[in-house]
Amino acid sequence: MKTIIPIRIVIAAAVILAMIFPVHAEIEMAIIKGKVVNEQNQPVEYATAVLVSPKTGEVIKGEVCNEKGEFNISKVDKGEYVLSVSMVGYKKHDSEKLIVDGKRTVIERNIVLNEQAEMLKAVEVVAKKEFIEQAVDKTVIHPEASITSASENVYEILRKLPGVSIDNNDNITLKGMQGVRVMIDDKPTYLSAEQLASWLKSMQGKDVERIEIIENPSAKYDAEGNSGIINIKTKHTRAPGFNGTVNGGLNIASKVGWNGGVNLNMNYGKLNLYGSYSNYHWEGWNSMDAIRRFTGTELQGASQVIKNKETYDGSSHNYKAGADYFIAKNHVISVMTRGNFGSNYGAMNNRTSFTDKFDQVDSILITTSTGNNRWNSATYNLNYKWDIDTTGQSLLFDVDFARFGFTSSNNQNGKYYDASEMELNHGLTVVTTQGNDISILSSKLDYVLPVNKVLNLESGLKFSSVITDSYIDMDGYLTQYDNFIYEENILAAYLNARAQLNKTTLQLGLRLENTFSSGNSVVTNQVNDTTYIKLFPSFFVQQQLNKDNNLNFRYSYRIGRPSYHHLNPFRWMVDPYTFNIGNPNLKPQFTHTAGLSHSYKNKLISNLGVNYTTGLFTEIIRQDDVSRTVYQTMENLQNSLDLTLSETLQLQPFKWWRFNGTVTGMYKTIQMDEQNLIPLSRFSFMANMSNNFTLPWKLDLEMSGRYNSEQLISNIILRPRYSIDLGIQRKVLKDQGTIKVSVSDILNTSNGGAYAKYDNVDIEVMNKWESRRLNISFNYRFGKDNFKTRANRTTSSSEEENRSSK
Repeated sequence: MKTIIPIRIVIAAAVILAMIFPVHAEIEMAIIKGKVVNEQNQPVEYATAVLVSPKTGEVIKGEVCNEKGEFNISKVDKGEYVLSVSMVGYKKHDSEKLIVDGKRTVIERNIVLNEQAEMLKAVEVVAKKEFIEQAVDKTVIHPEASITSASENVYEILRKLPGVSIDNNDNITLKGMQGVRVMIDDKPTYLSAEQLASWLKSMQGKDVERIEIIENPSAKYDAEGNSGIINIKTKHTRAPGFNGTVNGGLNIASKVGWNGGVNLNMNYGKLNLYGSYSNYHWEGWNSMDAIRRFTGTELQGASQVIKNKETYDGSSHNYKAGADYFIAKNHVISVMTRGNFGSNYGAMNNRTSFTDKFDQVDSILITTSTGNNRWNSATYNLNYKWDIDTTGQSLLFDVDFARFGFTSSNNQNGKYYDASEMELNHGLTVVTTQGNDISILSSKLDYVLPVNKVLNLESGLKFSSVITDSYIDMDGYLTQYDNFIYEENILAAYLNARAQLNKTTLQLGLRLENTFSSGNSVVTNQVNDTTYIKLFPSFFVQQQLNKDNNLNFRYSYRIGRPSYHHLNPFRWMVDPYTFNIGNPNLKPQFTHTAGLSHSYKNKLISNLGVNYTTGLFTEIIRQDDVSRTVYQTMENLQNSLDLTLSETLQLQPFKWWRFNGTVTGMYKTIQMDEQNLIPLSRFSFMANMSNNFTLPWKLDLEMSGRYNSEQLISNIILRPRYSIDLGIQRKVLKDQGTIKVSVSDILNTSNGGAYAKYDNVDIEVMNKWESRRLNISFNYRFGKDNFKTRANRTTSSSEEENRSSK
């Protein structure tokens, strides 16, 4: 029995860079043109000519031939392609492999189609897409390519990615550094860590096309995000014709969750319509065990022991719809709307035991609480693109309006008991209602000018306005009524210059951002206004040493602005002795980041990075010995230094086995303040690996695992954690359908823990949740890649790709 194993080495580093800076790579792009005729040498009108990736089978770019059978596919990136030409009534023609190497600006192919009666089949996918594609300065993750990840939500997928960590409070770090900018379809999110976590948990991996991790963004990107950007790109089918996918799945642990969705695309040539909908329901539990030790003189030796367990269930609905209309071949206008709404209900039981310095229990507090969180988000986008000429000169205008609403209600009841568990006569009740509304308006204008074959210029303007309106009403044992309004306006301009000098690529960028922000606590009449203007330079150079080795150096200067929820002065009560408190006096932090990377055949990739941050703001745990309370807040510290070294290995030891592994070593130092001259410091490391095995009978097996050592985050240490996943999949229904069965965290070891020992703080926390789950999913794709109507005029589906990835 013969097993076909279509495996390719990951695309060369130069092509990955072209993906990172799509408009910068115009000088390295080519035009693929030609003419399609039949056996009688007559033009085949309105045939479809598309470029297909030989690795994934994905349609990359395409065009419909004109009345003379001519096609002209412009702005083709470096890489390998197959030119596939189809028309109803003719056999589909697939060319030999086309290589765009930057040496030829025009590649011409004339095609002869042979007649046939039967319908044409869709492009057959004969290769496997890699779960992780590692470039020198960008990591691209394809969730659907992983058997174990496609059935999980995006929050869980992020936990498993190389260099990414999520702590007990849902804060995302990249290689041990906070300040990650999370974006959805190239649009920034303005959510608290808890709200963002809820949103990511409501998104399924099968609804995501790819996740991009960009450690050193260029000047084209917002300067926000001192440790880099995580960009989550949702799906949108780009192939011509009518096509789509349907999917469904189960997540089974102590409770059963389910999900399902549909993704549709209909391309009429001048008009392209697309839409998707998905629903996700989840249930489960999590627990927290903690101990707080008091080190002050009066309470030395006393402690609080906390045992907390919460059950939850929730559901979310996600939708996306849009249209692209090609006014002319080089003019396209697009509209899109995307949204998410859902709710999560939770019930919690908490037991806090108070012990004296002799370790004897003197009192107990037992609390029960119920809460319900609801959210609703909607984004509306208008986009216009004008390709001014065939050299790559273009103008792009984009405007967004978004709304996000979040409400939370919580009822908490508590009773005190003595050491013999006799009820004491001072119970407590707290009823809390809180929420926020966020309005976002942003617009940008980008212009690309290829000066000549060597130099390419890009410039742009952007305006963004964010208004958040938060409120809290708390009655009972504690009372609090407040309304916090935060406004932020940013004006930005940037200029990028990219030059290709033989085997050397240089890029210089400069971004100017003028920020106006105002935070107003209505009840306390506490107002904080801030205005500042900053320049953010960036510099990139790539040297191709030879055909197997590439060297890349990058530098950028970035900013981290406090989020509105960090500036919000509210006091959020977890229990009567645990609080989260905002800090309206937070200032921005600024980071110099530099990196040097080397790629050998794109199989062995080495990255050395350094980040130096001044005014670092981070979450700090503080303790009040008098009231025996602990609170967590954000504070500006002196500075921090992060050194990272990572090695990525991508191998195919045998035709039936593919391996991908990354090991990242990190060293962090934090200077807390001027009074504490000895900085906090720690070395840590992370390791990720995945193994994919091709088996007979159309079966594929995947085994993946990860390990995180202890990590230093402010004055908090995250404890080690590890997990192993296993999954299997099979193609069915003439390879149009896929069934995946996987078990996440088969050893049930993916638990989170942390501790802090600093000044008078001595606390340890251990979190557990249902990380071991059985996941079952089914996916079916349908549709044709050919056109059936002469209404399809000469258009470029590459424009559709640029416009529709919202």
